[in-house]
Amino acid sequence: MSSKWAAYTGIGCLKLFSALPLPILYLFSDLMYPVVYHLAGYRRKVVRTNLAGAFPEKGLDERLSIERKYYRHLCDMVVETVKTRGISAKELSGRMVIKNPELINSCFEARKSVIIIAAHQGNWEWLVHIPLFVNHHCYMVYKPLENEFFDHYMNRVREKFGGEAIPMSLALRKLLEAEKSHVPVLTWLAADQAPPWNHPFWIDFMHQHTMFFNGPAKLARRFDQPVFFQQIRKIRRGYYETWFEPLVENPRQLAEEEIIRRYVRKSESVICNDPALYLWSHRRWKYKKQGDAPVY
Repeated sequence: MSSKWAAYTGIGCLKLFSALPLPILYLFSDLMYPVVYHLAGYRRKVVRTNLAGAFPEKGLDERLSIERKYYRHLCDMVVETVKTRGISAKELSGRMVIKNPELINSCFEARKSVIIIAAHQGNWEWLVHIPLFVNHHCYMVYKPLENEFFDHYMNRVREKFGGEAIPMSLALRKLLEAEKSHVPVLTWLAADQAPPWNHPFWIDFMHQHTMFFNGPAKLARRFDQPVFFQQIRKIRRGYYETWFEPLVENPRQLAEEEIIRRYVRKSESVICNDPALYLWSHRRWKYKKQGDAPVY
C-alpha cells in the first residue's frame, strides 16, 4: 500500500511540474546537473564504460567532454519529458518540428502501413505529436516500466495527441488486427534497447558485439511494410527537428539481418554526429558474446 501511495504522490508532483513553463523547468535542470553528475554520480561508471567502448579512438579528455554534455542533456530531457503532459500541440510542434510528414502520408495514400524505427537519441518522448501530422493510426511501441502506476501515467501522456501506446508483447497482435481490418497503421519503435540475455541476434555496434531485437525486421517482413528511420537533431536547448528517411522499401526482398544491419549502421552515423545526445546511461552492453566475431 505504501508503494502505491508513493507512486500516486510522485505522479501528483509530475502533474504539478508539468504546468510550469519550460524556462522555469530548465532552471530545475540547471540545479539537477551538479547533483546528478557530481554528487550522486548517477550511473557515471556505466556512462564512462559505454563511451570508452564506443569511442576507443577518442582521448580521455574528449570522452569526458561528451560525458558532461550528455548529463546536461539528460537533465534537460527529464524536465522536457515532465512537461509533455502540460505542453500544447502548438508549442510542441514548434519545439519538435517534423520536416517531412508527406513522405509517410504518401504511403497512407497508397494504403500501405509503415514501420518507423529510431534510436534513443535527442528527445524521443517529444515525438508523441506524430499523429497530428500523419494520416495513419499510430502505434507507439514501448517497453513497460516496472512500476505499473508510472507506466500507466506515461502511456496516457504518450497518447494525448492521438497515438496508441502498446507494449512490445502486443505489437504482433495489433498488426494482425490492422491487417484484418485493412487499416493502414504506423508502428513506431526505438529498437536499440537491450534484449534479454539469451537473445540470439548479435551484430557489431559502436565497435562492440551487441544484441539487438530482431522484432522490427520480423514485423516488416511478415506484413511487407516499408521501414523508415526517424532522425532527431537538437538545434538548441528545447528545440529539435526530426525527419524520416527510407531505410527498407521492400522488406521481403531482404533477410532479417540485413534490415537490422541497415538500422544499426544508420544509428551509428547519427550517434557519431552528435554523441552527447545518445542514451549512454543505459546498460546497453551488459551482456558479452562468447566466441569470436558476432554472428546472426
